[in-house]
Amino acid sequence: MIWSVSVDLDGLGCYAAIHGLPLLEDRWLRVVPEVALARFAELFDSLKLSATFFVIGRELQYYPRGSLQGRHEIGSHSFAHDYAMSRWDQARIASDLAQCEEALAATGVPKPRGFRAPGYTISPALIDLVRERGYLYDSSLLPSPAYYAAKAAALALYAVHGRRSDSILGSPGQLFARRGPHLRRGLRELPIATTPVLRAPVIGTTVLAMPRLARFGAAGGHFNLELHGIDLLDASDVPPQLAAAQPGLRMPVAEKLRRLRASLSSLPGEPCTLEQAARNLLP
Repeated sequence: MIWSVSVDLDGLGCYAAIHGLPLLEDRWLRVVPEVALARFAELFDSLKLSATFFVIGRELQYYPRGSLQGRHEIGSHSFAHDYAMSRWDQARIASDLAQCEEALAATGVPKPRGFRAPGYTISPALIDLVRERGYLYDSSLLPSPAYYAAKAAALALYAVHGRRSDSILGSPGQLFARRGPHLRRGLRELPIATTPVLRAPVIGTTVLAMPRLARFGAAGGHFNLELHGIDLLDASDVPPQLAAAQPGLRMPVAEKLRRLRASLSSLPGEPCTLEQAARNLLP
């Protein structure tokens, strides 16, 4: 088996938008690019692990110079990180993908080979454009009815309380897609890890709460563990209103690091970036 770790570097502004909170000041928008990224880099370097970071193009202005250089793969997480991207027409999607590529190039990062859509929401038009622009793989698919149901419940609760979330529900048709690597509309797809049968999501939120869950996420010879920048932050790193809305911030960073280090150290098989996994598993 081979396994990969990826980190979606969603800034704190993305979480404010999800929870229907007011716009954040610039100083808070620097927390993920400056604090969380440094913590992940130190953790991965200590484990001699090459990971994949998915970066939002519009947030590159907040990254310290040279922070995206090194042993890790850099993928596209779109330019605008609009949760409704999967509902756009092809021209708008193509423009956003190009903007992210240009923003990365301006910082010295080569054109990305991998893509992950905002909020795990994909569409035929989005997949087709990613393929046509020469990407090697997509890793947006989270085939988890449990996650979908939890997201639907959260959005309904926000609506009841009069808070508008920017998050959306994607097509339910993807919930029972293949768990392992496969071709999707001619593009290599590396689904995010879920458990067999119940298809519970095996992502940073769940692994930090239940570290043993990481043992059950492999499918088709690959374990694709997805984390977020916020997974290595706690309540002391963020504004109080966000700390109150995001349950995962209650765990101290030191404990998160301990659990994540233990989980990654115990994984069997060989680690690799998502680009390497796509080439090896879907030649």
